[in-house]
Amino acid sequence: MRTIMYASFLVMCCFAISEQSCMCGSASTQLNVCYSHIVVEAKIESYSENAYDRNYQISATKFYKGKEGWYDKLADKTTLVTPKDYTVCGPVDLKVGFSYILTVDVRSGKMRNTDCDLQVEASKATNTLLEGLNGKYLENCDCKIPDDMDEPQVIRSPNLCEHLHCDNRDIICAKDVNGQCNWQPC
Repeated sequence: MRTIMYASFLVMCCFAISEQSCMCGSASTQLNVCYSHIVVEAKIESYSENAYDRNYQISATKFYKGKEGWYDKLADKTTLVTPKDYTVCGPVDLKVGFSYILTVDVRSGKMRNTDCDLQVEASKATNTLLEGLNGKYLENCDCKIPDDMDEPQVIRSPNLCEHLHCDNRDIICAKDVNGQCNWQPC
């Protein structure tokens, strides 16, 4: 009887896990920028779809990260691949004719962006986001930003920003004059 109950529990857990959409680790824009291969402002020219992906044709207008190296090595510099299905962190819905600030990873030689990555309409970028993109995020990638699921730290580390207690995901975790990482501003 216990074996049947245990097996039933496992099956229910598997179904529950398979029904969940993708989970993004942190709400921090800074982490997206630090861990992405490319950060670019791009205009959406058009798009096409297949069964799994939406392929946006883009024209890059400004680079914040990754121009030399990742972007320059790409054979296709105009296609941004995004998933259509929510279970693989989609869909990403970008409007043709609009410019967006995007964090992009390069996988299998293609630029990719998911729902967990950054997609901010360029005309709506906050001053904090622009300040971060213009150097503050990358200068402070060594500051550790806790994941939403991380337990709060009992002992304060100089390289750790505490859990974020404000709704501004563009906020910058940076070192102060004493070398302590803190949210600026909150």
